[in-house]
Amino acid sequence: MKIKRDLIVALDVKARDARGMVRRLGRAVDFYKVPPAATLEDPGLVSWLVHRRKRVFLDCKWFDIPSQVRRSVESAGRLGIAAVTIHAGAGRAVMKAALAARPRPLVWGVTVLTSMEGKDLKEVGIAGPPSRQVLRLARLAQKNGLDGLVCSPLEVSILRKAGISLPLIAPGIQFGGRAGKDQKRTASPEEAWRAGADALVVGRSVLESPDPAGAAREILKCEEPRKRKR
Repeated sequence: MKIKRDLIVALDVKARDARGMVRRLGRAVDFYKVPPAATLEDPGLVSWLVHRRKRVFLDCKWFDIPSQVRRSVESAGRLGIAAVTIHAGAGRAVMKAALAARPRPLVWGVTVLTSMEGKDLKEVGIAGPPSRQVLRLARLAQKNGLDGLVCSPLEVSILRKAGISLPLIAPGIQFGGRAGKDQKRTASPEEAWRAGADALVVGRSVLESPDPAGAAREILKCEEPRKRKR
């Protein structure tokens, strides 16, 4: 499955509201990020989405021993899930184990959470700005064959300039004046597309809009500045 200029809507809502939001969005969205809490609150949600021909991105960010990660990825593959995440910081052995799963969805590596800044990394023993750690993990992921990377929109252009060719999935997107308090490294859809992102992950900007389907369409239609007519 190719990822190119995709909008992934994060179903960061209460489980009882998730299915209603999907129905409300209708054909405007066919790719959904499902957080771990949603699968616990509504165990049938993933199967329901797959049955409706929606692509599912299961964002569990696995960071475990290789054999456990492989089992988790295989379980996701059997459910028909399109993409899953592992922590790129878990290392080469975990990446290889995830990719060896059969069946398997796309495996994306999470680099540095959008909620983290330099001071947060320093607290856990990682020196330097987030971009340095993101690039380090991106190179490791590309070398070991992951299917894509999750990074903030602020690092997308840095990775492209450094020769990272993997699909880049960018959360931390701010649109329509709705900003998440827990995300620190953010950008607009135009900025993310222009930098070279292949997919944007958007939550509040769509979910809290008076017209969620309209907001989703607007984000997808955002033109890259260099393509706008003068």
